[in-house]
Amino acid sequence: MAVQMHVAHSATFNASAIFAAGPYFCAEGSFSFAEEKCMYYLMGGPDLDKSITFTNTQAAKGAIDDPSNLKDDKIFIYSGSKDTVVDPKVVKALESYYDTFADKSNILTNYNIASQHCIPTLNYGETCSMLKSPYLGDCKYDGAGVALEQIWGTLNKATTALPANLMEFDQTPFFSGAGKDICLADTGYVYIPTACQDGTTACKLHMSFHGCSQDQTHIGNVYADHAGFNTWAEANNIVVVYPYAYPNQLKSNPNACWDWWGYTDPSPTEVNYVLQSGVQIQFAKAIVDTIMGATTGKK
Repeated sequence: MAVQMHVAHSATFNASAIFAAGPYFCAEGSFSFAEEKCMYYLMGGPDLDKSITFTNTQAAKGAIDDPSNLKDDKIFIYSGSKDTVVDPKVVKALESYYDTFADKSNILTNYNIASQHCIPTLNYGETCSMLKSPYLGDCKYDGAGVALEQIWGTLNKATTALPANLMEFDQTPFFSGAGKDICLADTGYVYIPTACQDGTTACKLHMSFHGCSQDQTHIGNVYADHAGFNTWAEANNIVVVYPYAYPNQLKSNPNACWDWWGYTDPSPTEVNYVLQSGVQIQFAKAIVDTIMGATTGKK
């Protein structure tokens, strides 16, 4: 989802940090492609040429922002060497995708940590090499910190995150209809550092999307609380917003994954889910616009 938001709204987002995911439009609107090509690297793996062509075609139509915006963006890409859920070769295809549009010197990667499918942390979660909920791996590697420093440059050393600064918020004003029908939860979380709460300090904004089975139904607010971003946020005046998805078996989405294969599109021939017209992308962008005061330009 972070890839989709970055590419669809590259005039707004100036960086991305991706943990174990494939290229934009990898699934091509197909659940079977999502599993076979974009997770297990079967059927030849991601069709990189198709992803690139689709990006340029949709930009020409005005359905997404011009990918030239990606040229100077900072990007962090991570894949654990023991990941059995998303094959590291799929993630390397994402790197190749970004190489097409972004300056290669702005892309930082790490494929060397012996982690399973997880967000790697310094000291929280399951054993790094085990595939286990909450999919936060105690890897003695600060994935969130490395990502944020790649995005923002050298930062102040992480400090203690304050529990009171992680706040639940109502997501329902940011979408229409029943959120469960489009796999959106009623509530999300936002971490607002102490210095950012009175409105007098200029603060940065980071949006963090949880992975599959990291939603509130499965693990409560553990992702927002322990993925590792909040300690850096407190020390560096970064507001971190955590939108939350919702599981829906009828949408073939029991694990509350964000829509990266098209389950929110009413027709199998549509590909709105990766475009600015996609309901989840519109939802996330509305949150960003509200926090930023609907200002324009890169954030």
